[in-house]
Amino acid sequence: MTSVLHILTRPADDWVRATIEAQSQLPDLKVEVIDLTQGTPDYAALIERVFASDSVASW
Repeated sequence: MTSVLHILTRPADDWVRATIEAQSQLPDLKVEVIDLTQGTPDYAALIERVFASDSVASW
């Protein structure tokens, strides 16, 4: 299964939310979202997820 990681560096706008929602509906795509605007980010875990993902989008 292909995986995509969305990294939010600012609050998501309507277009970003719509993109993530549309991708989440695809049966052969695993979608993960890491929101760096909430709390204290675990950067070590973030790096692991980046390298484990097939595609990364930063917003």
